[in-house]
Amino acid sequence: MLKFGFSSNGFRCLYNYFFLPGFRRISTSSSSNGGNTSSSSSSFANFLVENLGFSNHQSLSTSATLASRRRVSGAKLAIDWVEKAESVIHFLKQIGFQQSDIRKIVSDEPRILLSKVSQTLKPKIKLLNDLGLSGSDLVQVVVRNPLVLRRNLGPAIHAFRTVLSSDENVARVMKRWYGVMNRWYRVEFYDAANYLIPNVELLQSYCGISGDKLQKRIIHDPKTYCVKTSSFKNFLIRVEEKLGIPRNSGMFVYGIECVAVFSDKNVYDKCQIFKSFGWTQSDVMELIRRNPLCLTANEERIKDRLDFLINQLGYKPDHLASHPSFFIYSIEKRLLPRHRVLEALKEKGLIKEHYLLSSASVFTEANFLKKFILPFEEIHEVYAQLTGSTVKSLVAGRAKGQI
Repeated sequence: MLKFGFSSNGFRCLYNYFFLPGFRRISTSSSSNGGNTSSSSSSFANFLVENLGFSNHQSLSTSATLASRRRVSGAKLAIDWVEKAESVIHFLKQIGFQQSDIRKIVSDEPRILLSKVSQTLKPKIKLLNDLGLSGSDLVQVVVRNPLVLRRNLGPAIHAFRTVLSSDENVARVMKRWYGVMNRWYRVEFYDAANYLIPNVELLQSYCGISGDKLQKRIIHDPKTYCVKTSSFKNFLIRVEEKLGIPRNSGMFVYGIECVAVFSDKNVYDKCQIFKSFGWTQSDVMELIRRNPLCLTANEERIKDRLDFLINQLGYKPDHLASHPSFFIYSIEKRLLPRHRVLEALKEKGLIKEHYLLSSASVFTEANFLKKFILPFEEIHEVYAQLTGSTVKSLVAGRAKGQI
């Protein structure tokens, strides 16, 4: 058996020497670096609290994010980081960003605070300014996606210019891209550099669409047209095979935007909801061919709409399938108020019985008022209660020529 060359007393002395409180181990190089990293993170966190109004919790979280991202890239915090950070804050405030805006930007992408203003930030802001993005529009785009101040967006902007023909349209795309749009697939703005033009060319060869209509759809939903071309080709196939929309249909591009968002299973599940209300497969497919965007509502909203149209208003599935406007407009803001107005007019004998909600629902608000509300004083109060407007405002609008 191996024996240590210490007596029990000697071993106890060694134990006390190494492990009793107050003993200081010699730091290894790795632990020393860890200490420096910890010190830097602490300093950065304090800077965020003192200069941008971060809470202690937010500052520590953001500092940890910075440390993690710089560790991946192998970058170290420069000695002059405080000076850089102060110059970034000063520059952003100069061009219209509030402290709360800068706080959101840094919270999402803390590396921006360490950017070089002249070499990095000014050229990127100028690129956005040249597109027509300034003031609140510029602030909105940057706050919603701070990576625009780190990525090379030039090639993507060039691709959009080529397809959309104007900087104004490119600016509209950027505001929409970094606005409310969300998709289950991940697409970045800079992906347009590689995929937008090939996808547009593929679509044009597939169904012949071009010009203003295509530009409008890209502006409305740019992410769909910037996926990998192999994925985009699959979208085109699914529109024909799963939705039954022929490529020469005006609804084909709307079908693309539908399958880009929903899987085949999602589409199947929503079709089953229609069938649970008595629709046949041919009824469902007829509606989809006329308006594939009817599938973009969530399942609960589809159920509520079908309950309203079938169980409350008494419409039959075959009639609804041939009138897609029932699935476009809001129940509360358009369909229900107009239905009740028509019913009131018919009860009073003010209009003929053949007026249908399907026809009345497609009128613009101004035209609906002209035709069905303003000529009949008996209906003014009814419509005002249904829509939350006032009779006085309706009459005043007509007097000013707004209606």
